[in-house]
Amino acid sequence: MAGKKSSAEARVERLTWGLLVLIFAVLYLASDSCLAAMPNWLVPLAGGVVLIGSGFYQYSRRWRVSPVTWITGVILLVLAVIGYYVAPGRSFIVESLLVTLMVIVFGTFTGET
Repeated sequence: MAGKKSSAEARVERLTWGLLVLIFAVLYLASDSCLAAMPNWLVPLAGGVVLIGSGFYQYSRRWRVSPVTWITGVILLVLAVIGYYVAPGRSFIVESLLVTLMVIVFGTFTGET
């Protein structure tokens, strides 16, 4: 079990989760014409940047960063690279959503992300 967190650390983790949810909220609220113009790799890239950025920020403050944050951030960045170079026509939104849900569920049950 994770040790007692400072309020600043907990706030950063909640902000990270909020940004991850915001990515999908914007995607949901965007019109179909806007979605057609959006590259398929953008959603996993945004999620990966949020997670890796959060991990580096927490690490720079000498807070514990869960391996799940690093692993899922890298998974999302890999999906973005695959979507950009290998399969530009394939959407990775479902996979990105599942990875994001995994981060939030893991963090909720263990108290760390």
